[in-house]
Amino acid sequence: MTLIIHPEVKELKEELSKLILEYDDLNNHICPDIERRYVLKFGFYEYRLYQRELEIDKLKRKISLIRIEINHGNEIDLDKINEKLDAEFEEYEKQIKAQIDEIKFLEENNPEKLSPEDSKKLKKLYRKLIKRLHPDLHPNQTFFELNLFYRAVYCFENGDLKGLESVATLLPDEDVEEVSEIEKIKELIQEFEKRISKLKDDYPYNKKELLEDNEASNEYISMLLELIEDREEDIRNLEKRINKLIENV
Repeated sequence: MTLIIHPEVKELKEELSKLILEYDDLNNHICPDIERRYVLKFGFYEYRLYQRELEIDKLKRKISLIRIEINHGNEIDLDKINEKLDAEFEEYEKQIKAQIDEIKFLEENNPEKLSPEDSKKLKKLYRKLIKRLHPDLHPNQTFFELNLFYRAVYCFENGDLKGLESVATLLPDEDVEEVSEIEKIKELIQEFEKRISKLKDDYPYNKKELLEDNEASNEYISMLLELIEDREEDIRNLEKRINKLIENV
């Protein structure tokens, strides 16, 4: 026997399933793709800039350490000072290295994408499975159904259409559909709307327009190159100051 579902409940479930699909698609496909494109287009320039800014911070700290030794009337031991600098800036160096490692990884690993037709099938099937298996829509589901849901999420995250189709074939027959609390579903709708809004406000989604605007992209690269040149000039000036300090001791 199938229960008669309140029209508003059915409508709200439909809306919630759309929002869950949009959120998962943003989180697992759209945002990672935007981040990949952003890093490959701008990452190397940003890396070069951050690298030089770190070098400036190290040189300023080096000047400070040299002056401390001079003020105390000590002999300048550059090896010792450099060791101290390496220790102080170790974590920053690791962050810089991680940045270039990410760029290299993305350059060497280009994931295969589904065709537009298969991508459409993936989203359509995933939405069907959400409506049937999502714990927020079916709080009293069986352990088997919960495992099917997690399997469906994994397949969707990895763009595995065949895997998602296999999950669909394992769906148990649904004889009774439970009526969910209207207020509970409304709360979930608000929650997923907030999550989607946050994803779109944050990195990497907030770089989408920049990536799609060639003129703006070129201007950003030009700005980064100018900043890199300015930082290199700062580095040269700081190195001169260090040499003068040492010469005057």
